[in-house]
Amino acid sequence: MDSRLLLPVHTVLDGAYSIERVLGSGGFGITYAATDLNLGTTVALKEYYPIDFGDRDATMSVRPKSERHKQTFDWGRLSFLEEARMLARFRHPSVVRVSRVFEANATAYMVMDYEDGQNLEAWLTDLGRPPTQEDLDRIAAPLLDALEMMHKENFLHRDIAPDNIVVRTDGSPVLLDFGATRRSVAEMSRTMTRIVKAGYSPQEQYAADNRLQGPWSDLYALGATLYRAVAGRPPEEAALRVADDRTPPAAKAAQGKYRPGFLAAIDRCLTVKHTDRPQSVAQLRPMLLGQRPEPPPGAAHRADIPEAAMDQPRVPPVAPTARPAAKLFLVVAVALLALSAGIYAGFHYTHWDADQQQRKIEDEARHRQQERHAAEAKRERTERLAAEERAEEARRRAEEERAARDRAEAEIRRQQKEREAAEERAARERADAPRERERAEDRAAAERADAIGRISAWIERDFLNDNIAYADMVDWYDQGLIGRDAVLKDRAKYLGNL
Repeated sequence: MDSRLLLPVHTVLDGAYSIERVLGSGGFGITYAATDLNLGTTVALKEYYPIDFGDRDATMSVRPKSERHKQTFDWGRLSFLEEARMLARFRHPSVVRVSRVFEANATAYMVMDYEDGQNLEAWLTDLGRPPTQEDLDRIAAPLLDALEMMHKENFLHRDIAPDNIVVRTDGSPVLLDFGATRRSVAEMSRTMTRIVKAGYSPQEQYAADNRLQGPWSDLYALGATLYRAVAGRPPEEAALRVADDRTPPAAKAAQGKYRPGFLAAIDRCLTVKHTDRPQSVAQLRPMLLGQRPEPPPGAAHRADIPEAAMDQPRVPPVAPTARPAAKLFLVVAVALLALSAGIYAGFHYTHWDADQQQRKIEDEARHRQQERHAAEAKRERTERLAAEERAEEARRRAEEERAARDRAEAEIRRQQKEREAAEERAARERADAPRERERAEDRAAAERADAIGRISAWIERDFLNDNIAYADMVDWYDQGLIGRDAVLKDRAKYLGNL
């Protein structure tokens, strides 16, 4: 189960890319659809986030799960960056284009073109029928060209499978999700975790050591992918086929009508022993696509030679006849010249030959020593550059960790101050509450006394002038502002006036 924390929607990375949604995930990373804020276009953004030895913290940074995973994590991130830089060199319509690579959140990100379409597995499923020979030719031919270009650069895909091939809306294919980072981590950690794909990875890829891997390894995976297309299921896992191969040949398993040579080429690619497979795209292409291999440059084709000429025996030309006397004189002269030259050279040959041999041995020894020195210097330079890069990476990571720690501490201090201020306000409010109640009661009592005093003065002053209505006296009595005697007096006065 994938328990990795995803980047929230609308997270902005490097000030230029806004996360929109997840496109897919693998053992070493998560790929998002993102908006390029500068261009307003959609890109695919792949994040280095290994599921086995990486974790995301509260700051959205991706870090090793523990100290023992740190070296493997750092090595994988470095390989991720190198893979991105290598892919950025490739320009082919069937290889996903990498436009940028950058580091953020203590990890690395690869910016790729967003390819609109379905992966090959979904395309085959939605097709609802076996693909035709034309369908597969349109997919296989560009993939062969792309692989040939990569193999010339000594770069292997290592993860060709239906879920890593996108079929665009126009029917053209594009390769995604290369396996260089997985292979590098496997070599570093000596583990096979998540570097093979059952049914599609060749036998030699099950070893962490990649000495037996080559273009033929990618051709096995391509053959397995085409087998899935024609048979409706992938071949049996290569590790199981070594002792007991139960995978039926493509010609028997195919569910549609295909060229016999096409199916035979698939079976050649799926040979368990790597030396029995096609060793290059150039060898596989004519077998798979039904093309006639081109003759080597400068070689004459037998069909270009007239049949009559091929059937005629070749007769050597006859040399003109020389006179016997002249011929004898010429032979004697040549013999005398050769004898004199041999006599002259015999005095010096032995010493000259020994000196030449000695100089040759010394030159070869000096050349080998120079090559060793050059190789040693190159190795030391490479190690020095790698050490400097690791030191710079460690320094940068330490600065990022220190900055993150400072931010976290500052945030803790700010929250502590806010909590203390809130507690202080609450304490003041609790302390002031009784005094506020007393002051409110005093104000109410003073206002009541003032009202009573004004009303009493009014009654005394205006009682005989009939300026006070009896109804007002009753209201004041109800409010507790005057006593009962005053109401009775007013009532008696009111009744006496009737």
